[in-house]
Amino acid sequence: MPTAARASVRVERALFLNRLVAPLPGGFDRLYFGAEFCCWTFPPVAECRRALAAAHAAGWAFTLATPILHQRFLPRIEQIFAELLPDFSGGDEVLISDWGGLAPLRRVAPAATVILGRVLSGQKRGPQILDLELNVDELDYLRQGSWYAPEAVALLQENAIARVELDLLLQGVAPLPAELAGSLHYPYAMVTSSRNCPFRSSSSVAGCPAPCGDVFTLSSPESPLPLFQGGNTQFLRHEEPPAPPFPVGIDRSVFHPQLPR
Repeated sequence: MPTAARASVRVERALFLNRLVAPLPGGFDRLYFGAEFCCWTFPPVAECRRALAAAHAAGWAFTLATPILHQRFLPRIEQIFAELLPDFSGGDEVLISDWGGLAPLRRVAPAATVILGRVLSGQKRGPQILDLELNVDELDYLRQGSWYAPEAVALLQENAIARVELDLLLQGVAPLPAELAGSLHYPYAMVTSSRNCPFRSSSSVAGCPAPCGDVFTLSSPESPLPLFQGGNTQFLRHEEPPAPPFPVGIDRSVFHPQLPR
């Protein structure tokens, strides 16, 4: 698609929730629902079904967001796909944050629309970027991620993935390759995440008793901005929302009203 045509595309507005609120607020076109970073915080299937119904009732499309997967969670994620995807409509999609989620999804719904989560974006993160003196080429490199090289685009095409999720970086975001569309998440940009949650010691596959709803603010003289930790992931926060013109290829913004999970 020519650059001029891509730049003129309307930007879809999406709301990301980990727990359903009623009624859904106005001003959005799509609901993201689920979890990106911790499988133990993934909502119950019944709540996912209610979120799907609420999105459709509001005239919104729906994106089921799935997290980084623990080995013990794999059977559950396949069951979640089997129970929810038959109710999907045109425009609905599944976000995978772990390549391990692709095979069970394809087994259940080979034709489902799949998008690739920001956990897999390979972007250059962290507030220390603000302290660097960068020339034009260095800045361009630091605005890119994993899906900018032709070989990476070919890998996505082989797996029928045409949309990638990106964070709004402090240094900006480079235009995407012509073959891809992108979504920009804000105001919370992931900085780092771990499969090993510092608050979880249970080996149970049924939820988590840890108090990861408590948010920690992390400050350091080495960082110009504070970090926010929720569960197994740290974030920085943009005080200003993204504004047009968006980078070429970005045709969706995704708003997180609370610290993501």
